[in-house]
Amino acid sequence: MSLVDKLLQLDAAKIKMPEKEIEMKRLSELLDEKVVFKIRAIDGERYADIQRLAINISNKGNVKDIDMYKLQVLTIIEGVVEPNLKDKRLLEHFNCATPEELVKRLLLAGEITDLYNEIAKLSGYETEVEDIKN
Repeated sequence: MSLVDKLLQLDAAKIKMPEKEIEMKRLSELLDEKVVFKIRAIDGERYADIQRLAINISNKGNVKDIDMYKLQVLTIIEGVVEPNLKDKRLLEHFNCATPEELVKRLLLAGEITDLYNEIAKLSGYETEVEDIKN
């Protein structure tokens, strides 16, 4: 049986973006109840769009650098399904004009990196942080 034949046996309706729930322990402690963010993989086209938004271009039109923090924050905004980080009530409650500000207000730097890594893994990117040994 060819690979095409095998793929034709798959139920197309069952092919969905992977999802996962992540407990935000610090927020859970602050609220004294479990706080869980539901995250979802990001499709390749949207992921590429996010990457382009995080690239800094020089005056000569060359790639100067990639703003990793911006990349992480934009990925979180796109990959977090619940809570909706674009929700007007949340933005108003935390006095934030944009979802980017809300992410920065709600999450610590390490939490942003961890959440970004989880979304990246769901999206098919294997990320590893190497241990630095002295």
